[in-house]
Amino acid sequence: MSFVAVPRRFRFAPILALAAVAGFAAPTAAAPITFVGHRAVYEMRLVGGGDRSPIAAATGRLVYELSGSACEGWTSRFRMVTRLDPAEGVSRLTDLRTTSFEDGAGKTFDFVNENWVDRVEMLVSKGRATRAADGRVRVRLERPHEKDVALPTAALFPTAHMRAVVEAAEAGRSLADVDLYDGFDDGEKPYHTTVVIGRELTGPDDTADEPAAVSDLLKGHRRWPVDISFFDPQKSTDGEATPEYQLSFLVYDNGISRKMRFDYGSFVLRGDLSSLDSMPSAACP
Repeated sequence: MSFVAVPRRFRFAPILALAAVAGFAAPTAAAPITFVGHRAVYEMRLVGGGDRSPIAAATGRLVYELSGSACEGWTSRFRMVTRLDPAEGVSRLTDLRTTSFEDGAGKTFDFVNENWVDRVEMLVSKGRATRAADGRVRVRLERPHEKDVALPTAALFPTAHMRAVVEAAEAGRSLADVDLYDGFDDGEKPYHTTVVIGRELTGPDDTADEPAAVSDLLKGHRRWPVDISFFDPQKSTDGEATPEYQLSFLVYDNGISRKMRFDYGSFVLRGDLSSLDSMPSAACP
């Protein structure tokens, strides 16, 4: 094998969406959940795959930044650079970048997503999504081509979804079928996700593998394990649907996540929190 296909889609903990399920409603700026602005760095490494895996080794780093407030809106920046060494063939350096702004009420979402491989631009999606008063969502794409796209009313934007996940965890809910729109790929479709929320973890926090987790930003905050399966709604199946990939993490009630695990089926990447710092954020008046 001379080339290993690199998954184009990557989502991080804040890139989720809850809607159109019993007990879930689109969050508003008055929601009680208070997120904190932060900059988190995760060290990536290969932790699974087996003898038949196309990947022999992988290393990299993920950097995520969130700043703003529920009143002013949230600005997020994300970059993940990973070197994948195939069992056969040439290594590939993947570089995924995204910058977005989402207003506090979840009505508008501006995004630029970039996918680079070996320092060559492979795909860029850029656009603005707007939710109308009747709930319908429209996207005006600039790249990869100019186009207007209609989305299901169930689709929420990333930060609004993350807030809904935490609200669900605090309410003791454990399962939801949901839709997400983050503008990735060509920006023309949402993805369906199945969200499983575990029981709240209590007692001392296990920070042995992630020393940065002793940060004051996490002390005293509630936390839950979350598993997300991502499905392409445009792929039909005669039997049980197979997710594009799965994401697991530990989420705190202030929106910070750690213990990242990305399962692409043929290989698994783990992201350990190595640095955590505060970013500008403020509570609504």
